[in-house]
Amino acid sequence: MKNKSNILFLMSDEHRPDVAGYAGNGVIRTPVMDMLAREGVVFTNAYTPSPICIPARQCIMSGQLPRTSGCEKYGDDLPPASMTYARQLAMHG
Repeated sequence: MKNKSNILFLMSDEHRPDVAGYAGNGVIRTPVMDMLAREGVVFTNAYTPSPICIPARQCIMSGQLPRTSGCEKYGDDLPPASMTYARQLAMHG
């Protein structure tokens, strides 16, 4: 049987990127995040389709822009049964 991929998607909210050991901070200890960064992929540059946190996260989930996903302001949510990357991964085991 072929090994299935393991995907762990961590998204930090409202902290600077340099407040972790793997990012060069010598004071703050983040051993688990450091290990994950060493063994995985770290995105050091990113762009957001929305400066508002909830629409930005919904855009990541749906792969759509705020207007096409229906999430343009704080409090908006994706419609039930929306296609998201999590649903897509679940459909393919």
